Amino acid sequence: MLLLGAGDGLALREVLKWNVQHVVVIDLDPAIVALARQHPFLSRLNQNAFQDPRVEVRYADAFTAAPALDRQFDVIIADFPDPDRDALSKLYAQGFYQRLFDRLQPTGVFVTQASSPFFANKAFACIAATLESTGLAVKPYTVQVPSFGPWGFVLASRSAIDPTQLQLPVSTQFLTSDLLHHLFDLPKDIVMGNVKINRLSDPVLVQYQSQAQWQFHR
Repeated sequence: MLLLGAGDGLALREVLKWNVQHVVVIDLDPAIVALARQHPFLSRLNQNAFQDPRVEVRYADAFTAAPALDRQFDVIIADFPDPDRDALSKLYAQGFYQRLFDRLQPTGVFVTQASSPFFANKAFACIAATLESTGLAVKPYTVQVPSFGPWGFVLASRSAIDPTQLQLPVSTQFLTSDLLHHLFDLPKDIVMGNVKINRLSDPVLVQYQSQAQWQFHR
């Protein structure tokens, strides 16, 4: 599988619970990964995930490095920072997704963090709409993250996924099988649609991400 960003090793910790043979991690900043490897507190939190022999780390800009890989993956996870400026918005752009999905197996799945559906509803909707514009079936969902509040994610695949058929064969702290089957049931106050596609030539996602609700959070 391919993990983009997530240099703190916490997402990697969860990925390694599954029966994965090999994980390629692409992160821009070697210092973050070094901190995750060496700092006692962080390495304890990520359970020394970077020491696992299944993990291969590459230091590069995922925008150019990920589409250039010479293999395909069953799973691609994007854990990029929030798209609050053009340099980050490109990692959520239609053009990037189109090139990245050449690296996805026909039966593979892609998932990305998608900002806060509470504080930045249009950013959440824009990421889902942009992914859908590439021809993939999308499943936006939201979970309560203790340190962030309600947070959004979008799962995408070439064939639609039936949530009732999903299984949870690994140990988790919060997620249960019942919750998993209803993970994609969005609250009524989360509005999807009525957004433009985020393009490399028109990074509207920055505007959506910077909408006024964030001011009250700060």
